[in-house]
Amino acid sequence: MNAQNLLDHCQRALDLVRKHGADQVEVFGETSRRITSAVEKDDLQISKSRQETRIGLRAFVGAQVGFASTNDLTKVDDAARDAVTLAKASPGDPHNVLPEPAAAEPVDGTYDPAADAFTTADAVKQAIRMLETAKSVDPRVIVGEAEFSAEIRDRVLVNSSGAEATELGSLFAYTVLTTARDGDKVSNMVFKFGAARRVDGIDVEAPARRASAEALGSLGAEKGESFNGPVLLDPYAVLFLFAPLQFQLNARNALRGMSRWKDALGEAVAVPGFTLVDDGLLPGGVATSSFDREGIPHRRLPLIEGGVLRSFMHNAYTAHAFGVANTGHAAGSAGSLPTIGPTNFTILPGEVAKDELISEIERGLLVSRFSGNTDPISGDFSGVAKAAYLIVDGKVDRAVSGTLIAGNLFEALKTLSGISKETECVSNYTFPFLRLEGVSITSE
Repeated sequence: MNAQNLLDHCQRALDLVRKHGADQVEVFGETSRRITSAVEKDDLQISKSRQETRIGLRAFVGAQVGFASTNDLTKVDDAARDAVTLAKASPGDPHNVLPEPAAAEPVDGTYDPAADAFTTADAVKQAIRMLETAKSVDPRVIVGEAEFSAEIRDRVLVNSSGAEATELGSLFAYTVLTTARDGDKVSNMVFKFGAARRVDGIDVEAPARRASAEALGSLGAEKGESFNGPVLLDPYAVLFLFAPLQFQLNARNALRGMSRWKDALGEAVAVPGFTLVDDGLLPGGVATSSFDREGIPHRRLPLIEGGVLRSFMHNAYTAHAFGVANTGHAAGSAGSLPTIGPTNFTILPGEVAKDELISEIERGLLVSRFSGNTDPISGDFSGVAKAAYLIVDGKVDRAVSGTLIAGNLFEALKTLSGISKETECVSNYTFPFLRLEGVSITSE
């Protein structure tokens, strides 16, 4: 289905919802074509191709809202009726509003016409290339999992306030998880990610080589040491340990009183060198697009700037509740009501190289992967430091295993002692290396 056909279906759906008694209507439609090819335990698995069109209908009856969706275009009228019926049975809320229409400018680079000709066979070739590249580094490498996916997605948003937005996007994403085995010695698992918006930007070999090299580097890991000291997190570890920042910056959580920062706008929540932005227009970004789930144009939004909390992420509901501007962070698909979520979530780099951050550590730990939990409300974190390396006298000394780390995210933000100038993109997150102080390090 082409974009015009999807737009026509959405406009007809809008009329149907109004016919059934809605005062206001929003219709969000998506058509996606996705091809995946996977590897498990050094073997190519069955490849899959899937195509689906889904339309989501949000009906407003006064301040009451109902939602229904369907992937059967012959049953749109049934979904329209259901959405209105559900709205009439739902409690009212004065913040249930449609956003004011705003024109979203097209974003360059989000769609590659060459993606239309990308086939399942092409996806298989890329998956095989990942496997062969990883194995070529060293025969001791085992590719536990790898996946290559290619997706083309049409998005359409129309509402009864006059909003109309359409966009076509393409994305190629690939992941690889490796280990290495040498006799009885087994390395830690290493995960790497890569992505491109264009066919000519696909590079599955780089993450495969890095995953293999890092797995080999942790072969023969020995028992570590127990102490309180600095921990240098690489971007992958930052992703899993700092994920709760999204929870704190979600305006819905602030509205519910669940965010620790609900009353902290304009206050320092991190060291002065820490800046976190969300940029829905980032060139080449995995989550770059012209508009959000409610049709509001994306933009670059500083969330924490120079350590100071500047904004929460808002959709139409929370913007109305707080009486502030909508930041364009409505998230979700045609199968759900709009929620709130980030686009390209980015911690800006510092001015110091990773190696210099290491050279300043007398005794500490380099953590390449974190497997554990960070409580989104208290900020307490604890878990296993995977692919970890002991740092002694400013140098990476040796790989260590069975090492636990624990601390508090909010305290870490205020005592960060280093932010690297190197960054890495992991899905829609771009993070530098971060050096934390006073972390509890325990060797089992």
